[in-house]
Amino acid sequence: MKKFLAMFAIAFLAIGLFGCDKATTVDTTPTTAPESITMANVDDYLFDEAFQFVDLRNFDDQMADGWIRGFEVIPYFDYLEYMNILVRVDGWSFNQNAIKSASALRALFDEDKYIVLMCAAGTRAGFVKDALEHLGYEHVYNAGGLGQYSGKNKVFGDGEYNIVMQHPAMINPLPAQINMSDDFIDYYAARADVQFVDLRNFTDILNGWHKDSTVIPFFTFLESENILVRTDGDWIFAPEDIVNEDALRLLFCEDKNIILFCAGGTRAEFVKQALEYLGYDNVWNAGAFSDYAGANNDNGGGGC
Repeated sequence: MKKFLAMFAIAFLAIGLFGCDKATTVDTTPTTAPESITMANVDDYLFDEAFQFVDLRNFDDQMADGWIRGFEVIPYFDYLEYMNILVRVDGWSFNQNAIKSASALRALFDEDKYIVLMCAAGTRAGFVKDALEHLGYEHVYNAGGLGQYSGKNKVFGDGEYNIVMQHPAMINPLPAQINMSDDFIDYYAARADVQFVDLRNFTDILNGWHKDSTVIPFFTFLESENILVRTDGDWIFAPEDIVNEDALRLLFCEDKNIILFCAGGTRAEFVKQALEYLGYDNVWNAGAFSDYAGANNDNGGGGC
């Protein structure tokens, strides 16, 4: 997906700068920063190399609603926030905690140029402007929204173009802690690089289970089949509790991120410690199934 977005952005930028229709170039060489730049006068500065023009709308918005020649594409939602570079932490009221990667912002926006931002209505442009000015940028302009532009450099969209983006939880690194109550647990469970394991007994899951989980019961399989056994009868892991290492390795995929859960988290922690003893460095104890409140809960029919 990242490679696709990069290729798409390059292609889109090429269209924006070198579209089939001839764009009118403006020969301006400002010696001082303009007092203001709006959609009413932006054509006076377009194509001047002293400026960086940035459209913060999503790719599908631009293709559907149109764009202005000379603006490059740095989508706020589909890139800056999606890639955890600049993230709203208090709605659209900027504070410094919104900047998650100052270095990435500096790489995207040229501090040596006059930066002109636009979006759909000006809100995203104002937010990014505040962020850049917090970093010390001196010449940043919020030119407003596309709907305010009536110049001759607009390219019209098709009115219906749409891109479906994967949720960031599907592609970003997993967090240090994962709990069944997490808002993104269903995304984690659905990932191709995750093994999502329910350690409860089969009789327990008849009262409910997660649809994306693999059931590997601790009591009625790992322990009953003499694979991983509490040799002292307690939940304090010891190396001798691993009776059949080969079987344990076959059951748990070392090349995947393993998320474990059970009734209360005790069995999950015990198995986690056993796997980490074997060298696994990709195991999470997500705790109790009863904490799960997502949409992928099959409530079962109860009984045995």
